[in-house]
Amino acid sequence: MQALTTWWESRWARPLDLVAVVAALLVVSRLVYEEGVSWLVWALVALLIFCLSLIRWPYGALITLIGMSAMPRFYIELYGWKIRPEQVATVIVAAAIAIWLWRKKTGLGCEKLDYWVLGYLALNYLSSAFTSPQPSSTLKWALMNNLGVLPYFLIRLLVRDTKMLEKVFRILLGIAIVEVTYGLCCYLSHLMFGTTTGMEAGQYLANVAAPYGTLYEPNLFGAYSACCAVMMLSLFFLQRRHRAFYILSFLIASLATLVSFSRAALLALVVATAWVFWKGRQRHPLRIRRLIVLAVALIAMLIVIVAITPIGGILQERLSNLLSQGLTEESTITRLLLLAESVQNIANHPLFGSGTASFQLFFDWSNFVPEWAGTAVWIGNFLIRILHDTGVFGLFMALGFIVSLVRKIHRGLRRPNSVHPYLLALCAGAVVYGITFQFTDGSTLAFCWVHLGVLASAAILSERGDEATTDSFHAI
Repeated sequence: MQALTTWWESRWARPLDLVAVVAALLVVSRLVYEEGVSWLVWALVALLIFCLSLIRWPYGALITLIGMSAMPRFYIELYGWKIRPEQVATVIVAAAIAIWLWRKKTGLGCEKLDYWVLGYLALNYLSSAFTSPQPSSTLKWALMNNLGVLPYFLIRLLVRDTKMLEKVFRILLGIAIVEVTYGLCCYLSHLMFGTTTGMEAGQYLANVAAPYGTLYEPNLFGAYSACCAVMMLSLFFLQRRHRAFYILSFLIASLATLVSFSRAALLALVVATAWVFWKGRQRHPLRIRRLIVLAVALIAMLIVIVAITPIGGILQERLSNLLSQGLTEESTITRLLLLAESVQNIANHPLFGSGTASFQLFFDWSNFVPEWAGTAVWIGNFLIRILHDTGVFGLFMALGFIVSLVRKIHRGLRRPNSVHPYLLALCAGAVVYGITFQFTDGSTLAFCWVHLGVLASAAILSERGDEATTDSFHAI
């Protein structure tokens, strides 16, 4: 032992250590280049997620869960499974929460609306196992769908009082504005330097690229940005502090929605903004000064868009194509064709559906457009998608959840308390998703269920009043 200690302290130890580290890095780099062990990077990412989840419990876990839910674009393929950051974070946070619940000996505290979601998940497995043309595939997709929905329950378990709701709401808004700003920067970088990071070329028009940031595709980035915009606008009207930040964030998120060139997101932004004005006027009479500030900011933003950038011309082309070509416009007729094919499949299995994500087992673009052979397909309308995958019973469960949530929101808004600003902002975001998911379904991804989890918790706390139960959270 003494000889070993003497060796570590000798003048040769450090140079040899440096040589060993360099050699190890070269070996690992060689393996990554030749043997394809990129899984090492994802192992390090999983370790980072695990460490972040345990920092300042449960806030670190919430930041990890919500942050990773905004990154569905990235994945690693492992034994035929596409593993995404949101799924890694969900599994790690779920394990941490399970240990916390076991140590605290606390109950789950499920509400009626939570059981509707559980019933919907159960029907996904049932239909995938017994009515699917390929159960091995649909059961795998049902499990992946389950991982997408699981953040809803994790949020519900952690958010049990008003203080925690305020924290998770700020985390949700903070991550949303970071994602929106990043996507906007990707677009500006593309305009100025021709970069392609975070950009999708040919999504709508052959010569136009749209940003997706770290989300799955530009339409969903537009929906996410519009959701962020209307939530910021709600807080601008309903909060007395940080109004300059809220209106600036609203403008940034609105601009990101515009550059996504998603017509559904633009429609949702207009409708949800009108809804925010209506609800804001009901609860707090609008002041002329706020309206003037907002109107001047919007007019200035539109002038900049039309006069300096090509955004105005692209938006005009997108809208004019829809008006001039109608149902024959390429993206519109594509969606209608997919919906028509899915309705035919629904007629074959109306009660239990054909299994989770089973539409891709029935449809092949090569039968219509040979050049599109092998292109991934999914049903754009979330209600039709649920009906196709899980049948009438699955749609009944989904609608039961929506009705229960709306009733809790309605009862919660009738009780004046400090949760109202958050509840109204989250409702405005849900209006955006409710519109955009009729055209590009994002209800299978975690960011949607994170939003629904926070919204459900806010509705329940608002219904109970400020005297809701307060659990203390200790480190695991």
